[in-house]
Amino acid sequence: MQNSNAGTSYLGHEIFESLVAIDANYQPQPVLAESYKKGDDGLSYTFTLRKGVQFSDGSPLTAADVVASMRYWVEKGSYAGSLKPVLKEITAPDENTVLFSLKAPFNLVALMAASHGSGIRRAADVAAAGATGIPQDHAIGTGPYKLKSWTAGQEIVLERNDKYKPPTGESSGYAGAKGAYLDTITYKVIADRDAAFNSLQTGLLDISEPSYDQYDQVKQNPNLKIGVEGAANIQYVALNHNSGSIFSKPEARDAMNMLVDKKAIMESQGVPDLTLPSNGAFATQTNKAMYSEAGKAKWDQHDPEKAKQLFAAAGLRPGQTIRMITTDEFPQFKDALVIIQDSLKKIGINATVESYDFATLIGRKNNQPNSWDVLALMDDANPPVPSYSDNVQGMDNMGYPRDKLAPLLTAYNAAQTPEEQKQAIDKIQEFTSENLPTLTLYNARSYVAYNPKVQGYDGWGLEFANAWLAR
Repeated sequence: MQNSNAGTSYLGHEIFESLVAIDANYQPQPVLAESYKKGDDGLSYTFTLRKGVQFSDGSPLTAADVVASMRYWVEKGSYAGSLKPVLKEITAPDENTVLFSLKAPFNLVALMAASHGSGIRRAADVAAAGATGIPQDHAIGTGPYKLKSWTAGQEIVLERNDKYKPPTGESSGYAGAKGAYLDTITYKVIADRDAAFNSLQTGLLDISEPSYDQYDQVKQNPNLKIGVEGAANIQYVALNHNSGSIFSKPEARDAMNMLVDKKAIMESQGVPDLTLPSNGAFATQTNKAMYSEAGKAKWDQHDPEKAKQLFAAAGLRPGQTIRMITTDEFPQFKDALVIIQDSLKKIGINATVESYDFATLIGRKNNQPNSWDVLALMDDANPPVPSYSDNVQGMDNMGYPRDKLAPLLTAYNAAQTPEEQKQAIDKIQEFTSENLPTLTLYNARSYVAYNPKVQGYDGWGLEFANAWLAR
């Protein structure tokens, strides 16, 4: 619920189900909800639950379970942070109905559908939560699989949930009916990617998520198949809007946008099958409801000489150094900064690149806001709502004009039709392009390598509710 890391989401979707979930087109679809209705004033959402749904222990799903789970999600969930300011209350008018009351319009269904922490649990399990969350022996859900065993740092074993009652509709993304064909699914924790890849090649593993560096080896191996995951990440650099950084000046932000060769950085990854141009958007092109090219014209600009002039106009002094930071945990971030460092050098500007473990990086960003200028990271390229994207909110940098952004987000949440939503998203994208809290570099997709005997797998994360093994 607090950790939206992909590894936690894969397991969560197999054990727990949500009221709604995204399909392969990133559109919300009912799962535990039979239906839902938005109030005419946009200040309420009423969910009617499917009847006959049971948890894996045989207890029936009730509105009380949903209310307890949703209140816990709002309190603890990372995705739910943008909902908190507008949520009034969550109640259960009866045992099959759940009512969300809001202080202001908000696109609740989209946020809930894409949130990895919105799975429904028994009210008793939520009540058992302590300082470290809900205990392991209370990991009980309504999904196609249930927890069999969990050895921390080694493996997690799931087994089929015989009480599973699938929703209607074909399986698509995290929505629709799941087959639950496997008796068990074992997730091994292997920190060394070379060891994991060797285990895959020798048959000790059926499926694994190799690194980009191993892609060509996988592709050339006739005994392995490749599945490209449906989700994607945006690789980006954040520009510090604090007064202690040169990028508090709009001319400097425009200069960096002019200078950075996004195509060259994307091509440096060496895996064309897994990278796509960002076009400046805060969502990937596969997310049709969120994708916008309103900022593409500015993003496409590349003129190092003009960039040099803009840096001078921003007041960058001769000999002044641009300080760039990132994390050791993702080598592609440092690779991007080294390319940017070289581009700066070519126009006579000094730059340093420092790399830290992730926790240290975030601590420096938050606690030493005037100690850096550029930060390389990644963001979810399929944000549930625009306000969840770093590329819209600007990494919570001071000095970012949120007073101008807020009414644009309000207009998105108040939109009554998909057409109105699209217009609102275009305006948000235009605002982001104008102010440049970040420079999106490219979209990167993860991939999996698997043994051909794995059947029914669609590449939707390391999630196997529809997979089976051929004999």
